[in-house]
Amino acid sequence: MREVIAYGNATVDNLVHIDHLPTKKDEGAQILETSWQFGGKVASALTALGQLGATGSMIGMVGEDYYGQCIIQDFERYHIDTSRILRDGTSAFSLVLSDEVTHGRNIIFQMPTGRKYSVEDIDEAFVAEHKILHLENADAVSHRLADLIHRAGGIVTVDGDGYSDEMQAMMPKFDVFIGSEFYYKKLFGESEDFEGNLEKVRKLGPKIAVFTLGDRGSVVKWDGGFYFAPGYKVKVVDTVGAGDVYHGAYIYALLQNMRPDEAAQFSNAVSSIKCTAIGGRAGVPNREMVDSFMKTGEYDRSLIEEKLARYKILR
Repeated sequence: MREVIAYGNATVDNLVHIDHLPTKKDEGAQILETSWQFGGKVASALTALGQLGATGSMIGMVGEDYYGQCIIQDFERYHIDTSRILRDGTSAFSLVLSDEVTHGRNIIFQMPTGRKYSVEDIDEAFVAEHKILHLENADAVSHRLADLIHRAGGIVTVDGDGYSDEMQAMMPKFDVFIGSEFYYKKLFGESEDFEGNLEKVRKLGPKIAVFTLGDRGSVVKWDGGFYFAPGYKVKVVDTVGAGDVYHGAYIYALLQNMRPDEAAQFSNAVSSIKCTAIGGRAGVPNREMVDSFMKTGEYDRSLIEEKLARYKILR
């Protein structure tokens, strides 16, 4: 049986890391580093779990342009099955600015021009071959995919990055909900009652509820347990894709039969290492690097340096 299938958007990201973010008219900034990488919430989660050693499949739309071909080729570098990706129009593109002062990001994006992936595009037999479905939204396609996976005995995970009424309404179909700090604050404001609030999310349907909390770490609640997984101290270069990578790592951990608390701590480590390099792909470690980092605080960066060099050029 196949491991993970994901449905969502995939983009080309032109990443520019600058010394500071200009705030005044006609103010300049120095470029410290540039990189051509690839993004998308579930797309980056898939490539992260592929780097860790799991297998995945991507479904969705990309453009018929050169960008679309590059997106597909990058998936294949991480052993992601792209046979059900459809192509039409032009691909999504993002200019991602990060700065040395805040380590935050500003994204300027261009929407794709092709048609949207539809329920009629789903290869139902192919979808049913997978153990886990990973989603990023709650549209009609997502609902149909979730029904197919559950009917086949699989589980559904979701990237709860931005709050929506549609996402809340689909909660009963999610087995694992992984939400962002932004989503948490939309639901619960500044409340620090993480255990109680995660239980409220679980009562909506998910068996496991997780929220990421930036450099503080993450919190997880499951039947009979709660854990605050502390973050790791690293030299942050760029936080782009940190949440997406966390999701990919958590799904990988589920496949490895880790407990929910072990999965949260493992995912913190993976996401922290990612933040030491520009972009959402170059900094993602393999399993050996993560194990070393969690045991000693150190790891071999040769893989990251190799990927940074490769992503200097769009290809």
